[in-house]
Amino acid sequence: MMRGNMLLAGLLVMSARTAAAADPPLCTTLSDRLVIFSGDTQEPLLKAMGRKLRDSATPMTVIYQTGGTCTVQEYMYGHKNIPQKTVLSYMPSTAENKDWKTSDPPLQCTVPDGIGMPIDLGIGATYLSSCDASPPPSDMQLVEGPIQGYGFAVPKGSSQRAITAEEGYFAFGGFGAQGNALPWIDDQFFYIRKTTKSTLLTLAAALGIPAPRMKGTQYEKSSEVLAALTGPAAAAGPDKAIGLLGTEIYDANRSKVTLLAFQAAKQHYAYYPDSTATSFDKRNLRDGHYFPWAPTIYIEPINAVGGPLLPRERVFLDLVMGRTTLPDVDGLAVVIDKGLVPECAMKVTRSTEGGDLSLYEDPEPCGCYYESKVPNGATSCTACTGETCGSGKCRHGYCEAR
Repeated sequence: MMRGNMLLAGLLVMSARTAAAADPPLCTTLSDRLVIFSGDTQEPLLKAMGRKLRDSATPMTVIYQTGGTCTVQEYMYGHKNIPQKTVLSYMPSTAENKDWKTSDPPLQCTVPDGIGMPIDLGIGATYLSSCDASPPPSDMQLVEGPIQGYGFAVPKGSSQRAITAEEGYFAFGGFGAQGNALPWIDDQFFYIRKTTKSTLLTLAAALGIPAPRMKGTQYEKSSEVLAALTGPAAAAGPDKAIGLLGTEIYDANRSKVTLLAFQAAKQHYAYYPDSTATSFDKRNLRDGHYFPWAPTIYIEPINAVGGPLLPRERVFLDLVMGRTTLPDVDGLAVVIDKGLVPECAMKVTRSTEGGDLSLYEDPEPCGCYYESKVPNGATSCTACTGETCGSGKCRHGYCEAR
């Protein structure tokens, strides 16, 4: 009997050691760290960029938490720390896990006990004025980053291919059968986001509905909306089901759902964000035909002279903006690969959520490079090296207008 007890005790000790070994490390033990609080639509970018930076010759460990854009703004403007014991995410290096892919779950670390963890960089996925129109604190600056598209998605079994702003207004505005926005008259089949989320804020603005009035089942994450659109309820009523997604989420799941072409108010036709239903060039979004989009907004803490509090935050920001590259990290290529549109590829701009569009000419355009890098991409631009573009300029290997 004593021997059996000793064996049991030994097994318990081994079990305790195994559990301890599986516990996430403290985030403060990770070197060269950059702590980011971001809207969840930006997680694919964070995972891809984090993996490359973790492997870089000038390494950086991107540690992140996701939440609603309005929550990100609240934390950054209020100088709040991420609370103790919060579990954050980061990416393994190739040395740690050579088989890891950006579609895999990230690694985890835990915020230690005490005052919590300061945030080095915030990322909102739409205009912060949609949450709180207050200017940023004097020790922070806002930087417009890559463009995030949004849209209305339906199950693959749906016969629907387009939606007008008027139909969306009567469907999501809660008019039900009286609104006659067939087939979308039953909001139990509407899968939306919470009012702190950029996806809902941007699409509500495109429909002319105050965000709190949007009807449907609210979800915390885009992945939950995707699961609802591909679940049993949606399968039972595919023409009734409709959900809100970022276009980068849709692009990675085109085999599962369909994105509807959108006809904005006063438009004569409905447009996909891309030039066709099967392309990835975001041409209609970039030239102003496709309406629901917003820039990502980076909230950067700065010092008294406008410099970054942490050099790594500026490196990350410059990579995402395409202002710099590292020998082993091309930030612009990562942005494009993850379904975002760099500002340098845009031909229109706006200043408010759902606001009017105006023509835009980037001082260093990259539209040719963008079109060459998207899935199945191609460009009619002339390939170049050096100054071989006449009155134009060679940028990223293609002749641009300037």
